[in-house]
Amino acid sequence: MLRIVSIDNDPSIRIAVDGPLTSENVVASPAETLGALLGAGWARHRIVVDMSKADHIDSSAIGWLLNCHRALESAGGSMVLHSVQPNVLRILRMLKIESILPIVEDEEAATATTEMCLGRHAA
Repeated sequence: MLRIVSIDNDPSIRIAVDGPLTSENVVASPAETLGALLGAGWARHRIVVDMSKADHIDSSAIGWLLNCHRALESAGGSMVLHSVQPNVLRILRMLKIESILPIVEDEEAATATTEMCLGRHAA
């Protein structure tokens, strides 16, 4: 479901969602899921999430994303979603998720957004 794409020096971590984002593949807490993938300090990173292969999302996965965002923000990290498929984006916009969790068009915009988040935490 989740895989590391790259770990950059800036210090962004790029991960990708490979397939539907549902209760079947995000049943664990963000600490368990992202902690297993990224290590103990996962919540201090800027995480850029490629959603281009996530063709479906359910309410459990939306809750999981919001819990990830909350944990990251409280520890000084951030999360940005990019390349969200239209049917998933429609659901996220209907729920006004983008008012809480940044959702941008592509990876370049996601990188710019994580840099803005870093500046906000440094202030």
